[in-house]
Amino acid sequence: MAPSVNVRATATPAAGRVWSFSLTLSLLSGMLIGASMPTILDWGLLGWIGGAPLLIALHTQPLPRHFVIALPFGIIWSAMAHLWYPAMFGLVLGIVLIIAVGCFYAGLVQAGTALQERLPEPLSVLGAPIAWSALEFLRFIAPITGDWWIELLAKSQWRFPPALQILTLTGFPGLSFLVMLVNSAIALLIVAAWQRRQAHMPAVVSLIVAAAIIVWGALIISPAPDHRFRIAATVDLTNQDRFIQALSRLPVEQEGYYADTPEMSQAIFDVNAALTRSVAALRPAFIVWPENEFASADDPVFTAQVGDLAREMNAYLVADMVWRTSDGMYDAAIMFGPDGAEVGRRAKINVTNGEKEFGFLPGPRDFSVVETPYGQVGLGVCWDRHLPWIVRELVRAGAQIVLMPVDDDFSSNRWFPPAHASDTVFRAVENRVAFGLGATSGIAMVIDPYGRITAESDINRRDVVTGETFVVSERTLSTRFGDWFGWLAVLAMGSGFMAYRWYGRR
Repeated sequence: MAPSVNVRATATPAAGRVWSFSLTLSLLSGMLIGASMPTILDWGLLGWIGGAPLLIALHTQPLPRHFVIALPFGIIWSAMAHLWYPAMFGLVLGIVLIIAVGCFYAGLVQAGTALQERLPEPLSVLGAPIAWSALEFLRFIAPITGDWWIELLAKSQWRFPPALQILTLTGFPGLSFLVMLVNSAIALLIVAAWQRRQAHMPAVVSLIVAAAIIVWGALIISPAPDHRFRIAATVDLTNQDRFIQALSRLPVEQEGYYADTPEMSQAIFDVNAALTRSVAALRPAFIVWPENEFASADDPVFTAQVGDLAREMNAYLVADMVWRTSDGMYDAAIMFGPDGAEVGRRAKINVTNGEKEFGFLPGPRDFSVVETPYGQVGLGVCWDRHLPWIVRELVRAGAQIVLMPVDDDFSSNRWFPPAHASDTVFRAVENRVAFGLGATSGIAMVIDPYGRITAESDINRRDVVTGETFVVSERTLSTRFGDWFGWLAVLAMGSGFMAYRWYGRR
């Protein structure tokens, strides 16, 4: 039942050299996959080949050693993908978390090679992709680890729209599966040529299928239609503005949760209003400000100012404000229409632990949308884009455009915003919706329904960006059926291991 391509340490002349060779390839894979991620280099092409050296190395070692050999890969990748951990959690805890995530990645590799060894030909090439996408998905939806920010292999492709189109069918597990399939196929081809001087035909077929999927993705991306509209998004940098922060009466560690004095609220409004007016000549249809909780949603002084600005711009303006109700305090996106009146509000659902401790409650699961001449608009706030089901429910309710204020400013760290921005691109493609994001520190973005970024701000620079986008009427398989591919991968992995247990050893 084991794959026909399998070179073991006993086949090499010097076990010590083989061990060093394996660890070197593991380190190389860690650097290549790390370089493919959004955080540092963002060289997405490396994601398709970066895992192959490690998988080749594992063919020279017995299965019990695979986890140890994969550890350098996992830790190096984790460090490069989560460089912001120490900035957020402190140096010691940040390093511990990087190592812990590296162990998780190594565990995914071990599970993949274990499944590969238990699958018969021609299915062995599917072992690593199935196990990887299944366990990555389970970690993402689990009650505790689902709240942990661990980067996905699929994120390496966030700037490559042809590959992203598979998200409309499978969500992120399908893209991770595709990337790992290519890596697994390349490794098997090289090992087969090395061991037997022949091609590994299932690997060849896998590469052809992967190439066909990417070509299909490129072909279905439609040119931007004539009926486009413009979204403006601000980066106010108010969390880093010492003058503005000095207007708060809150302790320094709590100042980011909301503006607590009228003077601070006015200063934040003035910054965003000036940025907004600077693009008036471009006539944006929508304007999105950052997640800065700049005033109370029912304060007539500041709601009147936002409404007046929306009327002045003849645009829909989304601001982030504190919504106090009899149930508690919400962080809410408030939308004002071109006539200056409020036309919609929605509370943030996916609230962080820090926000909960400060007193914010998760918003009700209300997915109402706002009708506009440009399409139906759904609202959200920041971390709402991280969980696929929230945007999915907005689209099921009719949203064609999603507008979200965002705060990714963790002590001016520049490594985290790209990781979170990639979530937005995934949600746009999965559901074929246009996105507009304002951000406290960047990245402010405008994205079309095919995942093309039409406007993108720098990080840690006060700015306003504008980009054109459009709406489509397509309802994707991912929107309709949600996480079906992830669960299918889990079922396939479980079935593979169970089949080997019951039938493979006989």
